[in-house]
Amino acid sequence: MHATRGIHPETKVEAAAWLVRLHADDRSQLDEDSFRAWLSAKPENGRAFEAVTTVWDLAEGLRARNNSVQPPALRRRSVLAAIGTIALAGTGFAVWQEAYAGVYETQIGEQKHVTLSDGTRAFLDTDTRLRERFTASLRAVDLDRGMVDFRIKPDAQRPFMVDAAGQRVLADRTTFDVRRDGNRVSVVLLDGQATVLAVAQTARPRLALIRGERAIVAANLVPRIDKPNLAPLVAWQAGQAMFESESLLAAAAEMNRYSTTRLVVNDAIVAKLRLSGVYRVGDNIAFARSVSQLLPVIVEHYPDHIELVRDESRMPEG
Repeated sequence: MHATRGIHPETKVEAAAWLVRLHADDRSQLDEDSFRAWLSAKPENGRAFEAVTTVWDLAEGLRARNNSVQPPALRRRSVLAAIGTIALAGTGFAVWQEAYAGVYETQIGEQKHVTLSDGTRAFLDTDTRLRERFTASLRAVDLDRGMVDFRIKPDAQRPFMVDAAGQRVLADRTTFDVRRDGNRVSVVLLDGQATVLAVAQTARPRLALIRGERAIVAANLVPRIDKPNLAPLVAWQAGQAMFESESLLAAAAEMNRYSTTRLVVNDAIVAKLRLSGVYRVGDNIAFARSVSQLLPVIVEHYPDHIELVRDESRMPEG
């Protein structure tokens, strides 16, 4: 189990990235030629590739394979999950401790399209901060807060990783949303495949995702994958919030992400009222007015907030 000892951490991760690339369904001749060039660049590369392949075989319980340039065709989802094991157990991600190359940020109520230095497109939601730290062999970004939609530009030699609250997403040729709420991280895979490395977990340290799936991870939660209705989860990209029988308390919290005019719900009964509909984000006054027409609440305006209070005349009996 110590096959990767004695090899530089960056070389291990490069080898893991090549294992992913060579097992991809769309592997090209250019990929194979580039791999041969990398393999012959220095003796350590061959040893690293053999080592990570062995670790992957052990992790997946498969028959040992050699490090030929044409490995057997395997499902990329399994490979990505196995790479999670290699990355967690073998490298410690020390290689990603590089100087930050760029910072992208939005304020409350602001959304922004940016292009990272590798050509990857990122759409930043409100109150979001993203830090880029790319090297010659790795593309890594830190999500300090907020939510980002990533459209990863393919790169045969460098995997793409998002680090959020200690949770890591490893992907290639993929479109996905990552949202961070404190230490809670959710990943919605819109296209392609990806692996979430829940580094604080021991029972389920990696979650392999396919299109339409969501992973929710946090240091104090058991990681889980579900397949929700995507419409409410991507409505933010159109400047909207979509609620499906959501509690008024939760709906107000979501709307507050986009406005400095705060919505306050102090009444426990009002907080539990259910709300459905599509609303434009950034205008909490209009939202409160609409809610008061649909639910038995009254809008009270204060200098620094708006409070939704109970309208006794319209409250259902019992």
